[in-house]
Amino acid sequence: MEYVNQAIEALKDGFGQINHPQGLIIALIAALLMPSWRQWLIMALLATAAHLAVNYLPGILQGHGLPNFMEQPFWTQALAWFLGYMIIIGVFFFLKSLFARGGAAKAH
Repeated sequence: MEYVNQAIEALKDGFGQINHPQGLIIALIAALLMPSWRQWLIMALLATAAHLAVNYLPGILQGHGLPNFMEQPFWTQALAWFLGYMIIIGVFFFLKSLFARGGAAKAH
């Protein structure tokens, strides 16, 4: 049961970190570009990579160096973002599919 609680906490943490304008904009773009549910995990992974780039690229370009890729907190943060993007992109794509299906049904 402890593992289930840890998984739920990881999902809450990821959702809470993505629920900011930067994360919501990245998730919205990913959901709009996603053609089907088959690409859900790939789009969440790409959104996580975009989030990492947006957060760390300015510091790298200013000469502050790379983040600590070899340390556990970096990967914990990246996993939390990935889980958060899975949730948000899933919700956005579900809403997109509802509206797209509704518009197509009325056109026929």
